Amino acid sequence: MKTFTVVELMGAGFDGFVPFANIKQEYSQGDGGIPRSPGVYVVVRPSTDPPEFLAKGFGGTHKARKANAPVAELEAKWVPGASVVYIGKASQRTKLDGLWGRIDEYAKAGRPGMTHNHSGGEHIWQLADARDLRVAWKVVADRTEKKLEEAMISAFVERYGRLPFGNRSST
Repeated sequence: MKTFTVVELMGAGFDGFVPFANIKQEYSQGDGGIPRSPGVYVVVRPSTDPPEFLAKGFGGTHKARKANAPVAELEAKWVPGASVVYIGKASQRTKLDGLWGRIDEYAKAGRPGMTHNHSGGEHIWQLADARDLRVAWKVVADRTEKKLEEAMISAFVERYGRLPFGNRSST
């Protein structure tokens, strides 16, 4: 990956690019929508313009705490010119939920009043245009998702000089 644009991601095998609001609906229609396979997912912001940050985001609570960072901290973490705001992985867990389960947890993190199990990437819910964010995914062979996630984050850092906005660490 060099530019992390939607076109490049699609060329690399990423599917979806659906709004978080549609995730439950997509899956409940019975077609599967998001695979229950291991893989890597990205959260994409349609605009590369500088964002507006909210002091209180859209997100729910994780372990009984609401995760809102000071706006100055968010501004310092912003990656100018990047449309990808988060890169994550989904392993094949015991419930065999893979990408579907992990992305659904992430979507729950952005719903007010919801408790969730996804603390990574919480800062994206403080973007004023968070409801416009899209999620895309790529299915990979079991036990290779971590290697792809690490390679993508490394390439992102090489391109932009820092982690994607929503990522807290390189893995």
